[in-house]
Amino acid sequence: MKIGRDEMRGRRNRQIEAELQRTLDEGGNVWAIGDVHGYADTLLTLLDSLNLSSRDRVVLLGDLVDRGPRSCEVIRIARENPQIFSVLGNHEEMMLNSFDVDNIQTMTAQQTNWFYVGGRATNQSYIDEFTNSQGQIDDFDLRIRVGKDLAWLDSLPHHIVLDDFRLVHAGYSPWDGDLDLQSTDTLMWIRGEFHNSITPVDEKRTVVFGHSTVLGFGLKQTEIWKSETELKNSRPAAIGIDSCCYGGKDPQLTAFNLQTGDFVKQRVIPKHKEMRV
Repeated sequence: MKIGRDEMRGRRNRQIEAELQRTLDEGGNVWAIGDVHGYADTLLTLLDSLNLSSRDRVVLLGDLVDRGPRSCEVIRIARENPQIFSVLGNHEEMMLNSFDVDNIQTMTAQQTNWFYVGGRATNQSYIDEFTNSQGQIDDFDLRIRVGKDLAWLDSLPHHIVLDDFRLVHAGYSPWDGDLDLQSTDTLMWIRGEFHNSITPVDEKRTVVFGHSTVLGFGLKQTEIWKSETELKNSRPAAIGIDSCCYGGKDPQLTAFNLQTGDFVKQRVIPKHKEMRV
């Protein structure tokens, strides 16, 4: 069941925020990465190109899953790497509401909408991960893994608030008052009213988000979107970094450096070239 717009407030994690802010204060890099959508090898290649030091940190801006071939592996990478943090996206919300390990080899009525927007690929990634060379599914290990992954997803913050930035999947409403009181529905799903705001939703912080692809802003996939609305220090009020891993003429994954303002692009490794181990 979808939770109503005003029934659940977005969740923060102060410990994560303190660690990321300390990293920035001490001169380390914090990289925000746009929607991965199941492209595990692309994520790993991008991470490798960032030349992360032990003090650097990464924040995935939601939509780790769906559409691409290896969502199961993307979750494992994010969950097990202590340098990586994540916020919850709308596709993770759909996975939490729809994944059915008891019927993993069929599509139930509950899963129809999720499968239609990419959930079928996520479901298949778990089948692939736990099917042996004889075509048999290891049901016990599958259930353990699904339980751990869903519990981890359900614990993720909906947004991360730092001194100079807000990191969120979709954005904030300029009309709903206190940003820390806005609903999960807004933080994971909003588009136009946030993008088109003529004043900053946060006068002190740049909002870095995914969810809405650069193609939707009329940009090339080699670019990132920057709001024409500016803060008093001339920084853009919002920056969109979803380069659309799953479509367009030049699918890419983008990392944006909060410390320097630089961004790094990685062209998506095609589905048929994604490694199976």
